[in-house]
Amino acid sequence: MIIMITNEAIKDYLDRMYGNGLFKELEPEQQENVIFSAHELLKDYFEEDSISRRAVALQVLYMLEGEEEEFSKLKRHGVTSYSVKGVSVSFDGTEIAPSVIQLLEPAPKAKVGRLI
Repeated sequence: MIIMITNEAIKDYLDRMYGNGLFKELEPEQQENVIFSAHELLKDYFEEDSISRRAVALQVLYMLEGEEEEFSKLKRHGVTSYSVKGVSVSFDGTEIAPSVIQLLEPAPKAKVGRLI
């Protein structure tokens, strides 16, 4: 059974999350746009039925934090290392929040077997 994730459900979830200031500062239309973008991005990497409102909310915050720091733009353009005035930053991974990857990718389970 697929449960439809609505923007209102995601907004309600975000309202209860700590660190949601960047989201609350957005105009309602901007909130809708960032939720849509986050959900679409997750659908590129994960099956629709595995994506929860929590995953979308975490991705929204990750995207907003990245835009605030302007690192998201660099990552989207494939920059892997960035240096300014002696400060160096290296990027690793994808556009997906590490917490979302951990949430949506199943943990590997050891198989127990018997050798004869």
